[in-house]
Amino acid sequence: MTLLFDSSEKIYSSIDFSLLKEEFLTVGRELTIQAGMTIRPKKNEILVVLSGQMTVSASQNHELILGHTFPFMPIGLLERNYNLPLYYHAENDVAFVQLTEEEFDKIVFSDPQHAELLSQILLYMSTTLIHIYYERNNDSGYATIREMLKRYLFKSEDGTLNDEGIASFILKRTRLSRSYVFQILSGLKAGGYITVKNGKLVSINREIPKRF
Repeated sequence: MTLLFDSSEKIYSSIDFSLLKEEFLTVGRELTIQAGMTIRPKKNEILVVLSGQMTVSASQNHELILGHTFPFMPIGLLERNYNLPLYYHAENDVAFVQLTEEEFDKIVFSDPQHAELLSQILLYMSTTLIHIYYERNNDSGYATIREMLKRYLFKSEDGTLNDEGIASFILKRTRLSRSYVFQILSGLKAGGYITVKNGKLVSINREIPKRF
């Protein structure tokens, strides 16, 4: 499953969004929010992510992170169509294009190529959610940690980790207890399966056992 996720990342990053981006910038208004800020889209507002990354949560205090934003993700679309009360927390400075719902719809639906690009964005969102569901709904807490170690390394290599330690990364995205997470990480480190320095996972040295 991790290999499939890697593949979807590569496919998405190879798509040329330049013409759609140019259209968004021509019609919309550029905004930037600082790291640490939490936002919710306003009524009749679509925010298209240009750069930076935000965590997505169903609660204002970010008790459980559902996922992350990605380039060209249209924040506000889920809220408009499905009335989902989501909160977006900036892990670093994030740049957007602000559009009204009417402006967004006109751009993406008046040109078949733009509509196709929107479908690629939404399909990528779906593949990400499928992977997260698989990752967090294993038959044991250990199996979940095992998958999240791979995700952590991928994000580290991709440059989207934002200085987060491995224990914090797992705890913010699961309902596993702190003591259990540290017990598993300590055991894997002692067994030479992983290398952790200053709280950060540096490498997975060999295949992590399926049972602990």
